[in-house]
Amino acid sequence: MTDDQDKDEMLAAEYAIGLLTGTEQSEARQRAATEPAFARQVTEWEGRLAQMADLDPVAPRAAVRTALLARLFPAPVRTPFWQRLGLWQALSGGALAALIAVAVTLWQPVPPEGSGPLYSAQIASEEGDFRVVAVVDKIRDEVILTRTQGAAPEGRILQVWAHGPDKPAQSVGLWPAGETVRLALPPEIAAVRGTLTLGVSEEPPGGSPSGSPSGRVFGTVDIPNVTDAL
Repeated sequence: MTDDQDKDEMLAAEYAIGLLTGTEQSEARQRAATEPAFARQVTEWEGRLAQMADLDPVAPRAAVRTALLARLFPAPVRTPFWQRLGLWQALSGGALAALIAVAVTLWQPVPPEGSGPLYSAQIASEEGDFRVVAVVDKIRDEVILTRTQGAAPEGRILQVWAHGPDKPAQSVGLWPAGETVRLALPPEIAAVRGTLTLGVSEEPPGGSPSGSPSGRVFGTVDIPNVTDAL
């Protein structure tokens, strides 16, 4: 990875985490809206962070935590690493990704045997005024959605839809308020194998009266290779 690629990866991570302010934040937002490669990096980081945010906290084994901290921060450094914002500046993009992966592995609960994987994707409008990070959790047959840009118009609510290949859209549930929502997948959607399509529309309070999207569809995304197998 070149120095410029490292810098872009770091900038995308800082933008997704929310560390940027002022001019840096504005410039990163503009790049995310106009540069597909940079937007893809931001989306990938948002997907990783969305998975972390929705995990139930589980303390790592004391020996593992001690060994990790000792390796990352040899004595006499004793400040907890999540409080050292300078860490984000010091790590390369690849090292930062590895650290996030280690943290997720250490703190997330171990899924039961035979449970499924996680899939992340982005739902974004063509106009650039709405964006959602979605994580399909086949461990629990749920979808977790985090809105990172835009909202339903005044007096309207969001509704989440999904379907399998060559099937009509089916409501997964309403998203009336808040930036994040967790919805159980209906049995027909949980049973989809292969490509799963997710979408979000804006609807009247109470949801679509027709059983299919009736308002503006902000966007859809196809998630390929969905399966229950780890």
